[in-house]
Amino acid sequence: MNVKELRISRILNSKSGKSVIIPIDHGIVMGNVEGLEDPLKILKQLIDTGIDGTLLSPGIGKISLDLFSSKDAPGRILTADIPLLSTVPGGSGEVVGHEIIADVEFALRYNFDIVKVLLPWGEREHVQMESVRVVSDLANECDRWNMPLMVEPVLWGEAIPKEKRNDPKIIEHASRMALEMGADILKIPYTGNKSEFRDLVNNLKVPVFILGGPKMDSIEGVLRVAKESVEAGAKGIVFGRNVWQNPKMKDLVRALKMIVHDNAEISNAMNNFNLLG
Repeated sequence: MNVKELRISRILNSKSGKSVIIPIDHGIVMGNVEGLEDPLKILKQLIDTGIDGTLLSPGIGKISLDLFSSKDAPGRILTADIPLLSTVPGGSGEVVGHEIIADVEFALRYNFDIVKVLLPWGEREHVQMESVRVVSDLANECDRWNMPLMVEPVLWGEAIPKEKRNDPKIIEHASRMALEMGADILKIPYTGNKSEFRDLVNNLKVPVFILGGPKMDSIEGVLRVAKESVEAGAKGIVFGRNVWQNPKMKDLVRALKMIVHDNAEISNAMNNFNLLG
């Protein structure tokens, strides 16, 4: 096991080799997002449920160190960049610029296990090339320090019509290009077809984690994405808003752990934690 593999292992369950990661880094882009108004309170609750890892912004990473002092604390992934969606705090729109906000030295100084960066696609040409430079520069820096890099390609820009943003073929292209830029880990959407997704995961050759994306319609839908993607070869899930915006957050996390780590049936997980109805 090399140094990068050792660091990646810190976010994986020792028995299943898989991971339930609940990120709370949304505030860096979205501001005071609903459900995450008190990030340390939510983080404490998530740690109590036994999550395997979380994504943290530099600021929350610094003020939450005490929560990770125990030997069985979850792994920590640093969100190292900001693709700014508006010049108005809390606003949204096209990416107006993309910058690194924390380097690998910061990640090492605060004992993070992995660094994560976004790779938005479909943006205006100069912003698109900015994102390519951000990812490639960070990939080279991570290699110098043996720090694993998680890359999250996202289809945000106006050049990609909304009806095309779940297109499996575009997701495949975006994932492959992120790999080519130096990703050690990929965080991508589940394409919805288990057989095709299994082929994609096998071809990518690096650990693949599934992002939660926009709010799903039901708890069953959240659990189904987790189950199908893990059965297709994903190493785990990275679900944020679909977890901490749910009033049954703790039970939902426990159900996700049951599915990801124990290969439970969706109905059994829902019954076990009173998530029906």
